Amino acid sequence: MAEKRTTYHHGDLRAALVTAGIGLARDGGPQAVVLREVARIVGVAPNSAYGHFKTLAALKSAVTQRAQSEMGAAMSVHLDAAPLPDDPREAAKARLREVGRSYIRFALDEPGLFRTAMGGSPIGLRVPGSLADAPDGPEPDTFLLHALTRLIEVGYLDPADLGRAVTASWALVHGLSIMFLDLLAPMTEEQRQSTIDDALDVLVAGLTAPHAR
Repeated sequence: MAEKRTTYHHGDLRAALVTAGIGLARDGGPQAVVLREVARIVGVAPNSAYGHFKTLAALKSAVTQRAQSEMGAAMSVHLDAAPLPDDPREAAKARLREVGRSYIRFALDEPGLFRTAMGGSPIGLRVPGSLADAPDGPEPDTFLLHALTRLIEVGYLDPADLGRAVTASWALVHGLSIMFLDLLAPMTEEQRQSTIDDALDVLVAGLTAPHAR
């Protein structure tokens, strides 16, 4: 439980409030992030918290951004450790698989933060558009866009199809994550990994198959 009081130095109250919100989200998802509870954990009066976040929506947005950054950092660790084939075309396909695998892995390892990162913002998420629009930090949509750009560079994906590829990829990994968390009967780790592998294989095969002109 997120009961431990967060310490902070002068000028860092906003960061401390967000950190407390992350602790609540880790345990209970975005619905657990409540302004008065965050203030209590940090050890300040609610009015002090309102000085940094005028509304609960503002706090939830900040906590969502932090959760997305933590998700991106975890995905980055996974991707850095994943070996890739020497062949550039096979490496591009393998990279997309690992991006998907790292997304689903975070959902399974940190369900509260995953639900917050992907569903905690009151204004929702936008579908990633282009690398120029991607966030600066290592966030989930940045990894997806880079992986799909590799498919374009090696000749597997038409640049005109990038938007559709983003939607298909995101729909598969996010949908499978939610299925594991909410819908599917308990599985062994081997069964779960087999399901992930099969789904990612279908996605990659569909995105890299030759298309009739």
